[in-house]
Amino acid sequence: MDGGYPTTKARKFQAIPFGRDSDYSGVKISLPAAWNLTCDGNRDRPNGRMPVTVSTPPFSPGLLVALIGAPGAGKTRVLAELAARQRARGGRTEGFLAVASGRRTPDEGAAEYQVRMLATNEDLSWAIRDETRNPPYRFDDITFFRLQDWANSLPPRAPLVLLDEFAKFEAQGEGLLPLWPAICSQRPRIVVMAVRAGLVEAIEERLGRKFDVVIDAESPEALVRLERLCDEFGEWTRLGLFGGASGVIEAGLGSALHAAKIPFRSTFLSALQGAMMVFAGFGLTQPGRVMWVSFISSGLKALSPAGNRLRPMLAIFAQGFLFGTTIQVLGFNLPAIGLGGLLIGLWASLQGFVLEYLMLGEDLFRAYDTMVVWLAQAWHVQPPGLPWLVGGWAVTHGLICALAAVAAWQLQQPPAALRRILEQEAAGGVASAAAVPGSRWARWAEFTRWKFWLPLVVVAAILLAGGSSWEKVGWLTLRFIAVGLVFMALVSLVRPARWAGQLRRLGWWGPALALSDAFGRRQPADSPSRNPKT
Repeated sequence: MDGGYPTTKARKFQAIPFGRDSDYSGVKISLPAAWNLTCDGNRDRPNGRMPVTVSTPPFSPGLLVALIGAPGAGKTRVLAELAARQRARGGRTEGFLAVASGRRTPDEGAAEYQVRMLATNEDLSWAIRDETRNPPYRFDDITFFRLQDWANSLPPRAPLVLLDEFAKFEAQGEGLLPLWPAICSQRPRIVVMAVRAGLVEAIEERLGRKFDVVIDAESPEALVRLERLCDEFGEWTRLGLFGGASGVIEAGLGSALHAAKIPFRSTFLSALQGAMMVFAGFGLTQPGRVMWVSFISSGLKALSPAGNRLRPMLAIFAQGFLFGTTIQVLGFNLPAIGLGGLLIGLWASLQGFVLEYLMLGEDLFRAYDTMVVWLAQAWHVQPPGLPWLVGGWAVTHGLICALAAVAAWQLQQPPAALRRILEQEAAGGVASAAAVPGSRWARWAEFTRWKFWLPLVVVAAILLAGGSSWEKVGWLTLRFIAVGLVFMALVSLVRPARWAGQLRRLGWWGPALALSDAFGRRQPADSPSRNPKT
């Protein structure tokens, strides 16, 4: 195992293992220009420090884990083992452990706590039991200032930060809690925090966000789950990287191809989308997660200047779902890759027909039959039946995309041009003010495009020429407009910029991380999301 990724023949192109300084896992998150520290008490507290409630940004750190347990439950032991294993794998671990001494009973607080700095292995006196206080501890001011210096000098985007422990004092806004703003301002990727049992909600309220994962320190699987989270974090940041790069291709190359009216441009872009998912899939523990590459790309497409064009956004989303579902069910192997690519091409060619059928109904077939009869009578030409025509068109596109997916499987790593895009994305992407979502009514501009109305005009003209009444054409027009309005209304509710927050609330921290990572790189260069210090 190398960084949590199995090393097999078909897994050459992988993100550098979790914890390395040079990997692609830098999480772009949104931070406010200033921290809000609200005093809610007085100075009659241990060490004379006032309690604070910290207003933190929603996605800093990238993953926040609570390791919960009563005093003596083994929280410090689990964190120490996690740090040792990450160091053995070449990862860098920051933070500190609370080393207890003089514990009278297993479920009681110790007589003294020392802070052991993980970077230097230095022990600092931190808390001494004092029964005259409530809670019964007196803190060392010098150690607190040492911890403040550590938090202020924390390396940006540290891979793993361990904090031990947040208990009653922190629930009151004291103790270690004042260090939290400085830690978050450096945008650490993973923070694992030891939390006293029964205080999770109080600590969450003080931190300003909920824990993404809560693990019981007494569980036999506690350490295994923490290591798995570290590995999965690397996978999700990798998917965010590929999703962002795919969005760059759609917004840049796609717009250029559409502007130049290049034939088969949609098929080419669909094949490229499939290839990107194949490249992203090498090394994933759950191959179906590659569908998030397309989901992220479709979200970026919706936020781009051309994002009001509904069909490309929906096509990207559907293609990712079809491909991801196929390889999740059949496995990440050559037959599944070929079938997934075939489905991508089929949907790319059939989406327009399916949408027009929903809006025009059976009149679409009647218009084609009328055209076939007219061609046979006037020109003695016998066109193929509509099923054969549509089927042949779809299979042609499907085979092209299947070949592209198989070729990506054989290459196992992106060609030089795609690697440059990935490297640019890993370096921070391309900031663009155009990525900021516009008005919610912008998508209704689809009704102003002549291409939207062209199918209705053609079908209505053919039906009228074939002897249909104006009343029938009128009802067809009403159906077309009504279905279009319903469809646009549903899609107008989609807010890609809010997806990450909604996924966090559902407990899906991985997709939320990948989305916030990719979307954050699209923010303007002077945005607080890209430059939290401004």
